[in-house]
Amino acid sequence: MSQFSLRYAPLNLPLRHTFTISRWSRDVAANVLVELEGDGIIGIGEASPNARYDESQESCMKWLSSFDTSTLKNPFDVETVLQAMERMGPGNYSAKVALEMALYDWIGKKLQVPLYDLWNAPSNVGPQTCFTVGIDKTENLPDRVAEAAAYPVLKIKLGTDRDKEIIKTIRSVTDKPIWIDANEGWKDLDTAKDHIRFLADQNVHMIEQPMPASMKKELAELKAYSPIITMADESFTGRESVEELAACFHGINLKLMKTGSLRRTMQLIHTGRNAGLKIMIGCMIESSLANTAAALISLWCDYADLDGHLLINEDPFKGLAFNESNNVFLPQRPGLGVIPR
Repeated sequence: MSQFSLRYAPLNLPLRHTFTISRWSRDVAANVLVELEGDGIIGIGEASPNARYDESQESCMKWLSSFDTSTLKNPFDVETVLQAMERMGPGNYSAKVALEMALYDWIGKKLQVPLYDLWNAPSNVGPQTCFTVGIDKTENLPDRVAEAAAYPVLKIKLGTDRDKEIIKTIRSVTDKPIWIDANEGWKDLDTAKDHIRFLADQNVHMIEQPMPASMKKELAELKAYSPIITMADESFTGRESVEELAACFHGINLKLMKTGSLRRTMQLIHTGRNAGLKIMIGCMIESSLANTAAALISLWCDYADLDGHLLINEDPFKGLAFNESNNVFLPQRPGLGVIPR
């Protein structure tokens, strides 16, 4: 079988605007590019580490430096490779999925088949994506909404002491459907209920992670109270009990950088559906490389939030695209179908 070489390097992605959520602000996404080469074919992947899960660009590259490429003696046996990653210990899930991404890209290129065909996807077209508006000064919000004119659904970051003002400002310039992401920003049940009463008349279709992940009892009570779909984000990394989460939320937001594996994420979709949950695929701030891998998963999902590459200043790759209805669709190229821009 092939001898593989593994390369990795920082992939620093300047953002179009300072991006702010309830926990932090950033101007650059400090990601990692992964290349896996064998038989003259290069598979590529991307890690987008998140400090919320004790990861960084440095920790990703340290983990990749310790990976033994002899594990790839049969690159088509992906399950064996995943088991080898697991034996390296918990954590570094963004690095793990970046490596798996590169491996699957290599396999598709080797076989000259798009991954959506290799995986027998129902189509290469997924759900509509939303466009995310980060927390910003009130006077800047109309401009942020104008920049999202092409996108039929807005995702609005909340979790501040001026959440209602933010929504009122958004509503002064658009009546588009809204998804909310509070990023654990509502710290008690009364606050969360108050916000939901307000949002119920604002054409809001979904609320991600309204309260901290530790507040399971309160989240369960909020689910029962809320007329709006609630989605687990920070509450769900892929290693929690899906059945227990079903008591607290109407759905789960899957992110490859948290689950650590495309293959495992597909398994989680089926587990979630069996528990009666809606399924969403989301992203961190990523280039089209990682977002195209997530777009592959979207083909089996109810909702998609795959706009991370739209938030960066210059996307170094070309991959997923959107059709006239803003549905995600995958390119008809081998592997992930991602090429340098």
